[in-house]
Amino acid sequence: MTNLVRPGSRERLSRREVLQGAAAVGVAAASATWPGARQAALAASPVVRGYGVTTSQLKDWSIMEKANGIQMEFTGTNADIGVFMRDVISNDLGETHDIFIFDGGTEDVLGPQGYYGEVIEDHPELTLWERTPDAWKRTDLLQAEGKQYGVPVIGNADSFGYFPEAIGANPNGLDEVSWAKMYEDEGTKGRVSIDRSWLLSMPEMAQFLKHHGRVEIEDVANMTGDEARQVADYAAERKRAGQFRTLHAAFEEQVQLLSNREIDLINCWEPATKDSNLILGPNTVIYAFTVEGYYKWGHGAYVHVKALERDNVDNIYKVLNYYLSGEYRAYQAKERGYAGPNMDLGVQYAQENGWPEEDVENLKWTDTKVTKKFEKPFFGKPAAPNSDVMEEEWQRFLNA
Repeated sequence: MTNLVRPGSRERLSRREVLQGAAAVGVAAASATWPGARQAALAASPVVRGYGVTTSQLKDWSIMEKANGIQMEFTGTNADIGVFMRDVISNDLGETHDIFIFDGGTEDVLGPQGYYGEVIEDHPELTLWERTPDAWKRTDLLQAEGKQYGVPVIGNADSFGYFPEAIGANPNGLDEVSWAKMYEDEGTKGRVSIDRSWLLSMPEMAQFLKHHGRVEIEDVANMTGDEARQVADYAAERKRAGQFRTLHAAFEEQVQLLSNREIDLINCWEPATKDSNLILGPNTVIYAFTVEGYYKWGHGAYVHVKALERDNVDNIYKVLNYYLSGEYRAYQAKERGYAGPNMDLGVQYAQENGWPEEDVENLKWTDTKVTKKFEKPFFGKPAAPNSDVMEEEWQRFLNA
């Protein structure tokens, strides 16, 4: 198995073991209700402690402190769902951290098992909740068993970066490009890199095959063993045909491969194209609009049940509300190209604070871009019930 690793060792840990471990810990779920009189009587701390994916961070948290008076102490981790859930469950980070930020999907495990508290939707500090679109807040990425565990933070629809001249595409970046350019185009053979992770590569390939009617798949993010086998067979055949130059595993590798022009196409995160263009020049690398669909994801902010027992609940909700605000939205879109709920507030913030017109237009474009991408399938499932069989089949491809 890949991704899920026990602390202090290199031993692999499957999703099934994580679920069993979560049940064994038996943490009693604290009620996600209003803090009692004891909490109200205590002075609130000006510090909120977060743990999660680094892409959710502001590059300068002092911006938020000036806005709402709360200091953020943030501990970053990578996008490995196994490491994240291990830390929440086995390392008991709820004792030291308040807010947890990760890809939607962890709430399916950590919510019902009693680690995440439900969102207090009528908390007086959560002033932007009602105006936040349901398309962002009422998704399966933030809910489990009919309960709201997460507040939306950022989201995007991942595809691939490409050099337009290498594939004959319009350099304005508005063309919809087929994933076929990645997988089976003679003109790009040996000039493609794909992510080693099954999570970031296999569902995209499955969506391509499903779209073109080559494999019947009900849910590309949660395939059955037979469906996954057919996708892995295709991947292995394309690997043996020499389609892929290399496999990558880290964000830094994405940037290196692009900025060194070692490849023509790479399935990657959008910030990798932004960082590469800082080196190569504006719009040298394009992040694709695709024909078949995207790995759509969203990061949620989750409050640990133990944090709801402390005296810091009001401040925690000030931070949750900040994630929905125009200031956070504007800086995230400017610095990373990510969208999120209430993009209109981001545009408004930029205009009211005298941002250059170019920045304002880029914010508007980010909103348009992500809205367009979200019209296509599919949503990823980091904790998919069938992840074990997908991992096993993808390993066959890696070993081919």
